[in-house]
Amino acid sequence: MPALAPQPRHALLPDLERSRAVLVACDDDAVRVPEFQPAARTAQLAEALASARTGMAFHPGSVAVVTSWQHPAEVFDAVRRAAEEASDVLLFHYAGSGLRHREFALTRTVPGSDNSIPLRAVADIVRDSTAARQVVLLDCEHFEDASSYFTRDPVPDGSSTPHTLSLLGKQPSMYFASGDDRIPAGDEFTDTLAEALRSGVEDGPEALDLVALRNAIEGRWAQLRYYVENEYIGAPDTLNLVGGRDVALGVNVAFGPDGDRGRGPFYLDAGVVDLMERWWD
Repeated sequence: MPALAPQPRHALLPDLERSRAVLVACDDDAVRVPEFQPAARTAQLAEALASARTGMAFHPGSVAVVTSWQHPAEVFDAVRRAAEEASDVLLFHYAGSGLRHREFALTRTVPGSDNSIPLRAVADIVRDSTAARQVVLLDCEHFEDASSYFTRDPVPDGSSTPHTLSLLGKQPSMYFASGDDRIPAGDEFTDTLAEALRSGVEDGPEALDLVALRNAIEGRWAQLRYYVENEYIGAPDTLNLVGGRDVALGVNVAFGPDGDRGRGPFYLDAGVVDLMERWWD
């Protein structure tokens, strides 16, 4: 029997040789449980992006995870290196909350720099890169400020965003109390995105672009509101999305009749969830 020809790589997936990803976490000193820290969530997403099972959007050697950094220059160096090497997809992911996040995303702390807000300096590196497709994933407090650095638009609707850039993310909406602080629950966007890649999307496309992932994640959040009968469960609602149709972050493991549904695929979107719940009622 002749050997089966290798399947061609889906065009929406990043080119493995010409794409780079940088995932940055800014941990919150008020969070006492390590699994809830941004660094732990970021590591899970990095693993999903480089997994052969989910289509290996990025080669493992092309994914840089920057955590426990002491100075913004460490982040700048990682992003600048990736921007210089990437000619197809450059992905930047940021998760952060608390005081260190505010210093990184809001406070002017880089003396002598024209772009003295560190996250804004990162945005300039991403925007100035020659990568054909730029992807930004933001899971942080002060989302509107953070997203505006990349879109150069005070309202994250993408109206002034270059067509090469796609952005997906949100501000935390679920918090718990810790003394006088309110701490993000830490299990919203990044965790759910990683799980969507690992689980796949029922009736979804073969390759999971940002639009399909946004819809599936919002569908999973809609499910949370049905978990306890006759009781409303607080849950995230929507994601902010700019662009997103020209790049995929993985293949759909649940695609087609022979797809892997072992982890329980996500529904296509929140509308499907509502229809299913009404049908069961």
